[in-house]
Amino acid sequence: MTSSAGEARPDRARDALLAHLRHELRTPVNAILGYSEMLLEDEAPGRVRPDLQKIQAGGRTLLALINELLDPARLGPAASPEELEAAGARIRHDLRTPVNAILGYSEMLLEEAEASGEDASADDLRRIHGAATRLLALVDDLVSLSAGGGPATAPRDAQVSTMIAQAVSSLRSLEEQERGRVEGGRILVVDDNEINRDMLSRRLVRQGYTPFSAADGREALTRLRAESFDLVLLDILMPEMNGYQVLEEMKGDPALRHLPVIMISALDEVESVVRCIEIGAEDYLPKPFNPVLLRARIGASLEKKRLRDREVLHLRQIEAEKKRSDELLHVILPHDIVEELKRSGAVAPRRHHDVAVLFCDIVGFTPYSANRQPEEIVAALQLLFEAYEELSARHEMYKIKTIGDSFMSTAGLIAPVPNPVLSAVRCGLEMVRAAKDLPAGWDVRVGIHAGPVVAGVVGRKQYLYDLWGDTVNTAARVESHGSKAGVNLSASAWERVRDHAQGRSLGLVPVKGKGEMEIWRVDALV
Repeated sequence: MTSSAGEARPDRARDALLAHLRHELRTPVNAILGYSEMLLEDEAPGRVRPDLQKIQAGGRTLLALINELLDPARLGPAASPEELEAAGARIRHDLRTPVNAILGYSEMLLEEAEASGEDASADDLRRIHGAATRLLALVDDLVSLSAGGGPATAPRDAQVSTMIAQAVSSLRSLEEQERGRVEGGRILVVDDNEINRDMLSRRLVRQGYTPFSAADGREALTRLRAESFDLVLLDILMPEMNGYQVLEEMKGDPALRHLPVIMISALDEVESVVRCIEIGAEDYLPKPFNPVLLRARIGASLEKKRLRDREVLHLRQIEAEKKRSDELLHVILPHDIVEELKRSGAVAPRRHHDVAVLFCDIVGFTPYSANRQPEEIVAALQLLFEAYEELSARHEMYKIKTIGDSFMSTAGLIAPVPNPVLSAVRCGLEMVRAAKDLPAGWDVRVGIHAGPVVAGVVGRKQYLYDLWGDTVNTAARVESHGSKAGVNLSASAWERVRDHAQGRSLGLVPVKGKGEMEIWRVDALV
């Protein structure tokens, strides 16, 4: 029969206390195992290795005893007062023996290290001795468990009580949930215990990483928002802001959301692991950590981050290329045409009934280019066509294309204008002046005709927006048969601007495919 939420609270409080006791007792054990292991890795002299190995064996014994004696499942929710008191007595008795052994061996090794001047070894041995002393004090002060399954005496440190309360309140029960190897990485170690931070940081240095530390959750968030890190190793039980809260805030921050987090804590309850992974932790390691497992999981997390960073970079490059492609499309195609092409992959041809078509060609370009280097020719054309593009935009015209030394533009095609021919004439007169003012000093011939055209996009890999129809052909003929250094119009085009311009007829000119055609030259606008 499932217990109700109200009935489960005493067991939850008792389990939270046991988790806290395991956490408190494992912290110094973690230090003992970690520092002794690093001393052994540093190839300690043969005379001291046996004693270091005994210290390690004592640490492993302590860890096994703590896990066994403070296991909530072992004690059971219905343990009698006598059973709980017996458990407390056994804890004090069984833990004291290996602690005393560690104290004894560390004192002897410390004396030898100090006598031989081995300062580095002496520092680590002092840390081992300090951790064992703290563990002995914890064992002597270990609280008794009351008959009701809760603590007979609350933890004496108010800050510890707050930490437990915050951690428990942050941890949802499973029933509530149902209802409702890469080196060189910058790693932030977040732990309120200085020994834990020091030992873990030193371990990371040995594994090739660059460690940084924060003593609490708020400091960690401040550093994370100010600096760049590749991974966070995050403790759960901390004052002011516990690990769950830090993790939740990170995952709620778009700038920190994708930074991998490995939780490292003595809280070994399944719900704690589930909660961390559910919030977004990359992995979870219990204290004291296995160095080989730590390396493997850090390496895996950093490799995932690097893969994601490469993916993000790749997506940004794709986006940049897409933007550049869009910009290029807008250079060669009108905006509405680009949108239609992107939307459907094709562009339907359109008929426009009143478009002024302008052709502008350089007079004597062939002899000009015969005795010049290609670089000089292209540079001169670049200056000319840049000027023409600017003039086209100023007079509300749309450039269609350049063909060799010829420039084609339209008025009234993309956007309506009151008088397309007048816009084209104004642009043409400025083109003639602009070409003469450039260093090449070219004379250019402009031809203009207006009428219906068909516009569309041709090509699959190299798009071209182009015009077809008799209007286009006629404008080209007017340009090729007109006077040089002038703006030439067909007779029908002249009729649309004669009230705004001064000009003269060039008479009837024989035009291939058209017979005789009257062409007008515009001298100025009035």
